[in-house]
Amino acid sequence: MITTSFANSPKEHAGIIAELLDDLLYNHIIIGDIHAPMNRISDIYKIVNNDRIIGGWSVFHGFDLPTVVLPPTIPEAWESIHSMINFLGIKEFYAPFPAEINNQNIIPPWADWKDFSSELQFTDVAMQLAKKEIEVMDISNLPEIRGAKHEDADRIQEYFDSVEHQGFFNKHQLDTDIFVIAEDNDEIIAVGGAHFETPLTVQIGNIHVKKEYRKIGLGRAITTACILGVLRTKRLPTLFVNENNDIAIDLYKSFGFEEYNRYKFYKLTAG
Repeated sequence: MITTSFANSPKEHAGIIAELLDDLLYNHIIIGDIHAPMNRISDIYKIVNNDRIIGGWSVFHGFDLPTVVLPPTIPEAWESIHSMINFLGIKEFYAPFPAEINNQNIIPPWADWKDFSSELQFTDVAMQLAKKEIEVMDISNLPEIRGAKHEDADRIQEYFDSVEHQGFFNKHQLDTDIFVIAEDNDEIIAVGGAHFETPLTVQIGNIHVKKEYRKIGLGRAITTACILGVLRTKRLPTLFVNENNDIAIDLYKSFGFEEYNRYKFYKLTAG
């Protein structure tokens, strides 16, 4: 019998990650929630079959609504997770889900949940770096670019609060040691870093340049620094980018990123 319950120990978290790694790129959002540092703002639930952990799922608390991330490759657990969501009293949440699994289109788990309505919010292109050689830029003519420190957290948050940015930033992301900022006269003018990391991948994002500093190469320089930071850890750089953001998609392709899936992000509401 398959059941789900709260995973409350590092050993259980490690067991969940070990099971989900077999389908890494389908499950890396969940793994990212379980892996430090994002586990500090996520609730982690194990999936058990006859007393053996076979996977897990997460409730991430970084956005205005909780984000429930279900395991795409464990459909036999979806109904148990549905029951737990109701038990927890979660009435409204975001839910990402890959467009394809093993080259097949899959109906999202909540298609048969009569007590929830779903609305597609947006679709992201999921990309991974397909080569290991990255051209190092000459940044001598650009404003200073440096690694972010924990004491920069409030200034980075103020930066995102002051610009049009649809992404997510949390001070815990600075714990990844893959986060950079550009400054001009002690003002942050560009940022970029890791969204989350897993034992085998790092998802980069938060790449943003103030409008008045664009078209001078800062975006490419920040992206280069993030990619090199990931490669130094001998892990795979990945990213999500909105399917309508052709400029960003072309930029990432120029680095050697290739699409491996598309993720649809839904909003689910009870009633």
